[in-house]
Amino acid sequence: MIEDNIIPYILGTLSDSEVASFEATLSTDAELAKKVDAARRTLAPLDAWTAPAPPTTLVDNILIQAATTTPLEFVAASASMSPTDAQSAGRPGRFRLTELIAAAAVIALMVSLAIPGVRNVRSNQLQTACKVNMAGFGEGILMYAEENDGSLPNVGPSPNSNWLSDPNRRHLLPAVRHRLVLPKHLICPAADGTIDEKATMKNIEAFLRRTDLPFWAVPNANGPVPKISIRINVPLAADANPLFQEGRFRRGANGTLTPNSHTHGGKGQNILFNDGSTRFIKTPILDQNDDNIWTANDIDEYQGTEAQQSATDAFLTP
Repeated sequence: MIEDNIIPYILGTLSDSEVASFEATLSTDAELAKKVDAARRTLAPLDAWTAPAPPTTLVDNILIQAATTTPLEFVAASASMSPTDAQSAGRPGRFRLTELIAAAAVIALMVSLAIPGVRNVRSNQLQTACKVNMAGFGEGILMYAEENDGSLPNVGPSPNSNWLSDPNRRHLLPAVRHRLVLPKHLICPAADGTIDEKATMKNIEAFLRRTDLPFWAVPNANGPVPKISIRINVPLAADANPLFQEGRFRRGANGTLTPNSHTHGGKGQNILFNDGSTRFIKTPILDQNDDNIWTANDIDEYQGTEAQQSATDAFLTP
């Protein structure tokens, strides 16, 4: 439409041919002439405003400021520089309150965008570190089984044994004592808890009975000595069992079983399988038989004396 050229015509941004065409129409169209006059009156204040010339010392001022401030201070000062102030004082002006607020808002926005990404990176790093530790544990267990006719480490039954107060991980004693498995390979780095490796090796039994560290959950050792080759895809370890914390059986807030380990924010758990692979699984249910790695079949109350309900029941306990 011809009206679309009114503002460009007044501002002088039309080409010569467009100006000629517009003025030809303007000379015969009284309504268009009125619109042009109205537009000129609206834009008249622009003609009265003169942009101040930049100071001749602008470049020198910027270089001086850059040499005497940090990068962030330099950006802030340059953004708020007033030409008048620079000419009169020979240096950049100060930040105004509105500019400070705007800068703070931008920084807050950048931080809010960056923090989730940083958290995700950190979470992934811990998940990977957890896999590395678990892989080291798996390598030691496989070596032990190879030297012991496929049997997992086991110290045999003890009188009145209760795996809630006397954790099943005590059966790992032979593997740790022979340094096939190191104490650091038994703990997920994604949860709180540190150990003194040297002090631990002096009293391995006490270490394996601790309940204040994020130990792996391992196969329940009640009953016959478990073999490593019961079937394919048997879990040999996983992040801490969420149902048995600090020696007690726990349910969720609504009474349901807590699905995933707490060591990775409830997102899932790393699981070591008997083929030596380690995978991050988002559910404790592993196969079509609805086998929950945390429980012995459908039992939902434990005394600490329970065992697997079948040869293929994956029951990982403290």
